[in-house]
Amino acid sequence: MPTYDVIVVGSGPAGATTAYRLAKAGLSVLILEKDMLPRYKPCGGGLSLKIDRVLDTDIKDFIEATVFGAYFSYGQKEGAHLMSEQPVAYMVMRDKLDAHLTYEAVRAGATLLTGKKVVGITTAKNGYEVLTKDDVFTCRYVVGADGVNGAARRFIYPDTVRTIAASIEAEIAVDQSVLDKHSNYVHIDFGVIPYGYAWVFPKKNMLSVGIAGFRGVVKRPKEFFDTFIKGHDTLSGINGITYKGYPLPIFRNQQILTKGGVILTGDAGNLVDPFFGEGIYYAIRSAQLASSVICDSIRNGSTNLSRYDKLLSNEFYPEFRAAQKVSQFVYAFPRVWYDILTERTELAEKYFNVLRGNNSYDNFIKELKAIGGSLVKTAIKKSIVRLFS
Repeated sequence: MPTYDVIVVGSGPAGATTAYRLAKAGLSVLILEKDMLPRYKPCGGGLSLKIDRVLDTDIKDFIEATVFGAYFSYGQKEGAHLMSEQPVAYMVMRDKLDAHLTYEAVRAGATLLTGKKVVGITTAKNGYEVLTKDDVFTCRYVVGADGVNGAARRFIYPDTVRTIAASIEAEIAVDQSVLDKHSNYVHIDFGVIPYGYAWVFPKKNMLSVGIAGFRGVVKRPKEFFDTFIKGHDTLSGINGITYKGYPLPIFRNQQILTKGGVILTGDAGNLVDPFFGEGIYYAIRSAQLASSVICDSIRNGSTNLSRYDKLLSNEFYPEFRAAQKVSQFVYAFPRVWYDILTERTELAEKYFNVLRGNNSYDNFIKELKAIGGSLVKTAIKKSIVRLFS
């Protein structure tokens, strides 16, 4: 069995993008994927518009919907459409997107083996051995793109407890008239689930519906999901909804994501927006950074990948820390946030610009403070009055 330059564990957006770039650079790359492709992946499928700035391949054929804003509601009782003249985000189905990105990597020269779940990684004389149930593969570098509980993550951090959001998501078929109505906006509800949010995202032939809340804070996510469905005007009469739960690794603290020749990307590295919960953009962008560092290391005859951590420190973590502050405020005080958002609707456009890559979370916080001040105090007073009225 050959020794590969790089073995990529997982064929999601992070793994596929890394494999594509490394294969284009002339390296021998093996992708190990535990499922057959295409495979269903529970995920809201929201992809912020800033992805257009970094994509290596055209994904327009895989965009299910382009959204121009959101319907924000509080506890499904009050709501407001806050729309923009310019696009804000794309909606995708992960089975289609992941398969497309992976086959692009194969066309670039990577080898793909499906049905190969990686169960362990060990150091070897000239690199690493990557173990599946039936095989052992050898390589110089390993890229961990196998998600929250993957073998690559366990290799670097076998005992680390991470911040995980408990998420439940379903794809629900609805009439075309309903799809047409929802085609250009997302529905985000604050307050229906403690320290989290519920969503309805438009797709071509269905609506993606889900909830997300921090594990430990939300102990009964299925009950909150059912409550959201029953209280939704469009979805309340639909029976037999099949949903799936999945863990969402939320960034909490900066960590080292390299160890020798092993590097973590995307969800495996907790590279998920702590406010919106988006992971696809950060998976693809981290993969681009990882592949660049690996190529440089090979050219220099080095196994030191620490430059990757420095790149993340400059590009990712300042934004994540600022998004964390927004998350702590919004999810702790959803009623206050809803009142502010609907009172000063220009805040929505400022946040939309974060998703477009035209604004930063840090600037958004400054703008929120500039607008907020007395408005926050007023909103809190209103909440207290409601509580005791």
